[in-house]
Amino acid sequence: MTGPDALMLNMETPSTPMHTLKVAVLDTAERGRAISLAEVRSVLPGYLGMFPRATQRLEWLAGYGARPFWVSDNDFDVDAHLDEMSVQAPGGRDELDAVLADLAVRQLDRSRPLWALTLVHGLAGGRQAVVVRVHHAVADGLAALNTFMAATAPRGETVRPAPVSPSAAATSAAEGDSRHLWRAARAESWRLLRGVPTVVGDFARATQVKRQSTEGHRIPKPLTVRRTSFNARSGARRVCASGDISLAAVQRIALATGTTVNGALHGIIAGATRAELVARGEDPGVSVTVFGVCRDLASTRTHGNEIATAAAYLRSDLADPVERVVETSASCAAAVARRRDIGFDLTAKLATYTGRLGPVFRSLAAHRAPLVMNNITTANMPGPRETRWIGDIEVVDWISFALAIAPADVNLTAYSYAGRISMGLIATPESMPDPAGFIERVREALDEVAAALADQETVGAPGLAREAG
Repeated sequence: MTGPDALMLNMETPSTPMHTLKVAVLDTAERGRAISLAEVRSVLPGYLGMFPRATQRLEWLAGYGARPFWVSDNDFDVDAHLDEMSVQAPGGRDELDAVLADLAVRQLDRSRPLWALTLVHGLAGGRQAVVVRVHHAVADGLAALNTFMAATAPRGETVRPAPVSPSAAATSAAEGDSRHLWRAARAESWRLLRGVPTVVGDFARATQVKRQSTEGHRIPKPLTVRRTSFNARSGARRVCASGDISLAAVQRIALATGTTVNGALHGIIAGATRAELVARGEDPGVSVTVFGVCRDLASTRTHGNEIATAAAYLRSDLADPVERVVETSASCAAAVARRRDIGFDLTAKLATYTGRLGPVFRSLAAHRAPLVMNNITTANMPGPRETRWIGDIEVVDWISFALAIAPADVNLTAYSYAGRISMGLIATPESMPDPAGFIERVREALDEVAAALADQETVGAPGLAREAG
């Protein structure tokens, strides 16, 4: 297991689930009938060969507990990974979100491959949902999106079956032999020992990159962020809310302000954060988000973690909505540029060497440290421009929910899908008592920025399209 994958595994505790939720809302109108769990059970094995981790489990060796191995699950039984639930029809977003909140705390069995699929019945319009719980040790956001794209197709096209081949299973079984694992573990130990000087050198280079940056004032320093009620002391429960906004509307804001879609979206989230904090009677101040930066957005990998984090200011302190977008976007752009200047290898190496230390430090400091890394965690991924299909079944919505990890328990994940930006918010009830209300604040913040830009255009304000850097 790689260092970044192991870090995600070791972060898990009884009160910190580390599996994500991937939700496909299905419309079976063209098919003429709903799908059953029995159909899923009969069809799914024919496609699991596309996804190696789907039939692999964890194997630990004594003395190497921080980084177990992926080995073939010779007792794999697809039935152990499938179940179904129903909501009171006609179920809307609130009813589906309640199911998702329950699934968000239902941790995966580590003796089996780290995924599970729940078929949800009873949604409005006769729709259904497929909810996949997948451990973050298996896949990051890009790998999950690639899995979704591989398992679906444009309308009128089909996905070619890909069962697990006997030769692949035999190879995996041989690699899972205890003698092979011990040899691999010893070789890895020597490799890590020899690599220490390289890590030290990489760390020094990263420090130099930060010192030479002319945009350093736009990027938060680690552990300097004030706590807000978003960082409230929390427990094991989770709440979920989903919703969407127009991708075209965000693109228009990005064009008008000279920013990017990612920057404009984060500026809108800054507006929602400001409104939420004001409603709670708090000083909105400057907030900070941490988001992932992909090493290679063109990658087609379906497993692994190759995303490194970056921190940016959400300018929730600014009352002017246009200025808020521009300044937030400038911080996001600076954070992404620094991450790419530093590179991604150091993040992976540090995770490899500190696979258990990081989670221990987090658990000790989460509710004690006066300052934190961030107030909210966000993600924004580009998805397909048109809806995807599974045969004659249309996937009308694709929603992703990530992780609520103290002390930043509020996590908003956005994917563009068929002309919309689909949002999945997961949090603890202590940090976000009304998650659906926050999603509504995002919509209101979008409208606020659009209205302010329209006003500027009406009065002929100069410099409407300002460069965000």
